[in-house]
Order: sequence, then structure tokens, then C-alpha cells
Amino acid sequence: MRKIVLLVLSLFVFSFSNAQLQLGLKFSPQMSMGRTLLTDNTRDFEADDPGFKFALGLMVDYGFAENYFFSTGISFMPKRVAFLISNEDGSSLPAGVNPFEDYNVQYLQVPLSLKLYTNEIQPDMKIFFQVGAAPEVKIYDQPVDEDYNLVEDFQFIDAAAILGVGLEIKVGLNTALMGGFSYQRGLVNQLRTLNNNGINFQEDPSYRNTIVSLDLGIKF
Repeated sequence: MRKIVLLVLSLFVFSFSNAQLQLGLKFSPQMSMGRTLLTDNTRDFEADDPGFKFALGLMVDYGFAENYFFSTGISFMPKRVAFLISNEDGSSLPAGVNPFEDYNVQYLQVPLSLKLYTNEIQPDMKIFFQVGAAPEVKIYDQPVDEDYNLVEDFQFIDAAAILGVGLEIKVGLNTALMGGFSYQRGLVNQLRTLNNNGINFQEDPSYRNTIVSLDLGIKF
């Protein structure tokens, strides 16, 4: 048994030492959109229009087979949480309840994904497809206006499913430029604690983020 374990460890070390490891930087202008859910026959709770944000991060791509890479890293990921509240019958909201609220919430994201590359479509040019998930840890949250007080606390942990497609162009011996689009669908309700403040929802609403990004980066 010990010989088998040693053999597996030796193969792993050999594989890692011969793997292709690439580092890079990524900058992503993105559109942050909300998806809401509320089971209440007296109130409406809807996401506001999308907001524009910018993400920045470090990429780490680990090649374990030809054209197959495990992709991870760490990114600064800002999100917009903005919503509209109204009564279904059109009447006025209770005193102290804002019909609109907007919050800035920021996360550190660690994407865990698989990148699949095509063969070269032109010299030094490949298309890639990406699929995976991204756990996130909240580092900051703040209402845009001090009067916005419905959300007392946001979830400390968030996560998203990732789909992406892009183009990578080799411009030097160990340097490549990449560009593409990615779609991130939030999986966790970001609202942890609400201050009902007279609103008295029949059931607490949920808010999940959807991110569409233009991803630009350099790998070396």
C-alpha cells in the first residue's frame, strides 16, 4: 500500500513539474444585474436597472493536458445591489420605507474553472471556452445613501457559476494577450438581515447578482 501511495505522489510531483503554469493579469468592465424573488401578495420587490463596474484580478492557469487548463486566481469583484419596492395595489409605502435603495458590495473572488482551448485557428491564435464556479468572500458593503437602511447585513459568502468564451493571441515566447466575454450567475441570496422598518414582508425577499463581463488580460 505504501508503495502505491509513493508511486501516486511521485507521478503527481512529476506531472506538476512538467505542467505548463501561466500567470496573468485581467481587467474586466462589467454589467452588474439583479435577480429578485419575493413571495408576497401585497408588495413588489424588483431589481433596478443594471450598473457598470470594473473588476481586476490575477489569473493562474495550470495546464494538465494539451489544450486543457485548470484556471484559478483571485479577483476584486464589485457588485451593485439595487431594488425597487412598491405596494401591489399602488398605495403609498409605510413611513420610513424607501421605494428605491442602492448598495455597493465588494468581494474577493477565487474562480475555479476549466479552460478548453481549440487548436490554432491562425498562427499563435486560439479560441478558448471556460466553465466553472467562483466562491467569493465579502470585504465591503455600504449604502449609496445614508437613508438606505432596509438591508442591515449582506451574506459573508457568495458564489457564482461561470461560463466564458474568448480569444488568446501569443505575442512573445512566454507572453499572450486574451480577450473574451464571461457570464456569471449568482447562486446565493445576498441579503442576510433585513430591517423591515414597517414594511412587514410576508416572506423575506432574495436578491442574486448576474454579471456579464468583457475580459481583457495579459499572460506571461
